Amino acid sequence: MKRLIIPFLSFIALPSAIQANIDPKVAEMCMKATDFEGCVKSISGQTNKNSSPVVSKYDEALIFFEAGDTSSAMKKINSFIKDNNSSKEAYLARGIIYSYDLLENEKAMEDFNKAIEIDNQYATAYALRADLLYWELGNASQAKKDIEKAYKLSPKDTYVNLVRGSLLLDYAYILFDKNKMDLAISNARDSITNFEQVLLDKKPEKNLIVKRIFPLGITYETHGYLGDANFDILYSAYKKKGDRIGAKQFLKDSINHYTNAIATAPSQEESEKYEIERDFDMLTLAELHLYRGNAYSWITKDWKKACKDWKVSRKLGNKEAGVNARQWKC
Repeated sequence: MKRLIIPFLSFIALPSAIQANIDPKVAEMCMKATDFEGCVKSISGQTNKNSSPVVSKYDEALIFFEAGDTSSAMKKINSFIKDNNSSKEAYLARGIIYSYDLLENEKAMEDFNKAIEIDNQYATAYALRADLLYWELGNASQAKKDIEKAYKLSPKDTYVNLVRGSLLLDYAYILFDKNKMDLAISNARDSITNFEQVLLDKKPEKNLIVKRIFPLGITYETHGYLGDANFDILYSAYKKKGDRIGAKQFLKDSINHYTNAIATAPSQEESEKYEIERDFDMLTLAELHLYRGNAYSWITKDWKKACKDWKVSRKLGNKEAGVNARQWKC
């Protein structure tokens, strides 16, 4: 299961509306600032034909990061931290640049630790650290402590729920493989609760860093993971336990989530382009059609739907779907 990184969902809140009397160019600049109103006042009050907009180095760092200019973002955030060494948000920002753009995980960990040192109630920092510990540094026990701390501090936060859901689902796979069905079911059910909370955020793209890291959207991926939890774990586990009625409902739920994911997913071309440019594994349409086809194949009356999905997936380049289609003589 791939690592999920969707940082800072509460990190930058964009204004809910832009008043009509604001210069559009000023508004565009300030949409990338943490303090929208302060930025507008600063630019409007100190800008003339011979002067430049006044924006903090922290805001400039975020602007560069959102634009994909890692080098400039790092220079700005380093400069800001030099003058503001007690800013938890700045250490968090630099940590994600280290982790996501530069793959310097030890330095990222130092920054997340520093952010928590400054504020030991900082839920987002605990969640980021948990994500890094689990997927990159192999410290599952500490990761679980961190994410539970984050969840206790902020149980409705979108990013916290996404990280907790991904960790629980991955652990459910491990337990399932060890034939510990009851524990696998429990973890999968808990992960579903977290992923459903993520879906309650109807505008996750309002955050600039989320928009930068997942410009193709996170909602479809969340539906994909819900499909996995219902099909790979709950349907399979209940079937093993002999509960056909329960298994049937989970199978139906998995298909519904895969369908929602397919309806909102980016094109295969967009996903592949992003994967190549960012060296990041994404959930693609080809995979979603494969997974939905696999789910349909367990319903006798829907085997033709399975074939249809596998053919689509094969056409999009998925080899496993091609094998399935041949075996089923689609």
